[in-house]
Amino acid sequence: MSNTVVQIHHLKFLFISVFAVFHLAGCNIANSLRMMQINSDVEPVFTGDNRLALDAQYQGEKPYIHATVNGEKLLFLVDTGARFLILMDTPKVKQLGLKRGFDLSMGGWGEEGKSAAYQTDIKRIDLGGVYFDNMKAALIPVSESYYYLREDEAVFDGVIGHDMMRHFIWEFDASANEIILSTEKYQPQDHAQYLELSAFMNKIRVNGDLAFNEEHVVEGEFIVDTGSRHYVKLSALYVQENEIEIASPRVRAADFGLSGKVEHDRVSLPWLSFGDLKIDNVKVNLIPGDDEDDWWVIGNALMNQFKTVIDYPNDAFYLVPQQPFVTDYNLLGLELRKIRSGDFVVRYVFPDLPASRTNIKEGDIVTHLNQQPTSEISLSQYNDIASQVGEHQVCLASHNQCFVLNAVDIKGYSIH
Repeated sequence: MSNTVVQIHHLKFLFISVFAVFHLAGCNIANSLRMMQINSDVEPVFTGDNRLALDAQYQGEKPYIHATVNGEKLLFLVDTGARFLILMDTPKVKQLGLKRGFDLSMGGWGEEGKSAAYQTDIKRIDLGGVYFDNMKAALIPVSESYYYLREDEAVFDGVIGHDMMRHFIWEFDASANEIILSTEKYQPQDHAQYLELSAFMNKIRVNGDLAFNEEHVVEGEFIVDTGSRHYVKLSALYVQENEIEIASPRVRAADFGLSGKVEHDRVSLPWLSFGDLKIDNVKVNLIPGDDEDDWWVIGNALMNQFKTVIDYPNDAFYLVPQQPFVTDYNLLGLELRKIRSGDFVVRYVFPDLPASRTNIKEGDIVTHLNQQPTSEISLSQYNDIASQVGEHQVCLASHNQCFVLNAVDIKGYSIH
């Protein structure tokens, strides 16, 4: 049976990106455009070797590095989906006494409203062997962002985005807990899959083919988003408008961004390919939106399965296979996020999954999981546990309540 191949044109992505920027209200339109270009003249300064192993860690699929701002050591998410440098008003950032500049309104995933922010100046940000002087950043008050339910969810201090990342070649290797920054052109291994990298409006993209079923295969551009903890996201409207049949069951879930919570369906699609590299039974989040070509994203849960190289100066992207592809499915139905105490806060309870049949609710604090203190369990470890079939005990801080959740596979979704 022949495939129907649908080409998503780059020009439409350009229009969508421009529209997204101008969707901001009032004078924040000009200010947001200004932030995207405000650091264009700032260049990195190396203090020694131009290939650096950064002080890195991976949490819940996302990559982080330590860097100093004005001498204070902070933790930053390394996010290709962020257009510019961002700080949160965590306790460490507040100690810096940064001055308030012009106001901003910052949006992203979510349907609850944009996050208020303002521009600020920093004297120096040092990644450890390379630094930038006189950078401008957006500072987001945690209390004014829909991304957070509680102030102590802000467990990282900021986001390194496109305006800094564009200068370097980045090598991400989650299996080795490594992030390497370099100005040396990457020399790929024999089995590395090369893809051309394009950039527009401070976002980077690669081409891939996605199969919805045997008859409908889409060739399109996917935003590369290391700040996303998911595998693949795409527009739910595309499926609706093109009347595409999806065999997979739909699992109702939620994602969170700078615009708060967005409820959506998760499905398993037959395959996704990048060049000669093919991923079977790919997990996809169908995100509501106003345009069927919006929200096509590959996230870090997918890229972490490989050594991922993002070569900004040479417009190149590489995926290096390292191990069989493994997908996590949240079969417990509890969306958790770390807080500073080390415990978890419940951000969402999936309808129709085991947690929904208990009294667990959004905002509850989880202190123990399978009789182990949650302060000893990382978010990555929880994601793995939540995908394991069987009984799991979840204990809450309130009244020392404990619940036994029985996770089962979902045929056509988590098992094929």
